[in-house]
Amino acid sequence: MDNITRCNYEKAYKEAIRRKYQIEKEVGDYSNYLETPSQAHLRDLCWKILSVNPTPDDLKVYWDFKGVPFDKNAEDTSTCYTDKYKKVGAFLRGEKEPQKIDTVDMAAILIDFEPRPFRKFKAKAVCEDLEVYGCKEDLSEMENEQILEVSKTTGMPTYKSAINWLVEKKSIEKKFALLRNVAITAVVCLIGVVIYLALPNKQCMQWSGDHYEIVTCTLKTNGFNSNPVELLDESLVNLKKIDISDNTICFDKNGTATIWYGKTADGIDFFNGHGRHPESNDALKPVTSYILKKYAHRTSAEK
Repeated sequence: MDNITRCNYEKAYKEAIRRKYQIEKEVGDYSNYLETPSQAHLRDLCWKILSVNPTPDDLKVYWDFKGVPFDKNAEDTSTCYTDKYKKVGAFLRGEKEPQKIDTVDMAAILIDFEPRPFRKFKAKAVCEDLEVYGCKEDLSEMENEQILEVSKTTGMPTYKSAINWLVEKKSIEKKFALLRNVAITAVVCLIGVVIYLALPNKQCMQWSGDHYEIVTCTLKTNGFNSNPVELLDESLVNLKKIDISDNTICFDKNGTATIWYGKTADGIDFFNGHGRHPESNDALKPVTSYILKKYAHRTSAEK
């Protein structure tokens, strides 16, 4: 192990942190911050961690990273400070290698990587089972026990393989949950379509001269009948325009009107019931003796 240079140690440190990050962003206590490691998310997470019993090492890393000591009573959300976490996020995502080790040490704080900072990691790297890309010291004691158990039960040949398997397993579970949600949505939509097709087709009506006709709702108006197609209204579908004669009964035995009328540009139209005028859409009114005397028995040309 004596021939392993500082560069090798730093590479091992970085790889171990990134590997633990893959686990933490999926199942860690702060996965909501780490899944999308934006500058603001990492800044807020750092403040959350250091505000509760920070270690002397973590406080020193913060000072080296920011240039001032940590003060939990003076949260800094300035753009200049927040932008410092851009390099931390790029490192965790594997997009860029940081030039300063304090950036890597800050990443270690955010994912609770042990041992940290780098000087402690390097000191422990003398253990005989160090692998430059898979040292057991990159995880906590409890996590090491979990990963070792996975290695035993799954027959994984190496410790690193067990870690990779666990990360891949979580990814597969996430994809399965997504597919399950898609399948449930598809089934619900299919049921909706079946119910819609099973229901009776909607009926519509259209005014035609002196009465309503039942038509399909997809019927288009044309030059022969420009009246709009409306949804079937049971209270109007039997409405008819009528001509008044001497034999037309306009009032019942109580004197209540049985004929209704509506004014038009040409005069008056009479109907066999109440409702609204099919062409003007105005409410019909009960006929009166005055209206009958003035307008009844006249031809359309006279109206």
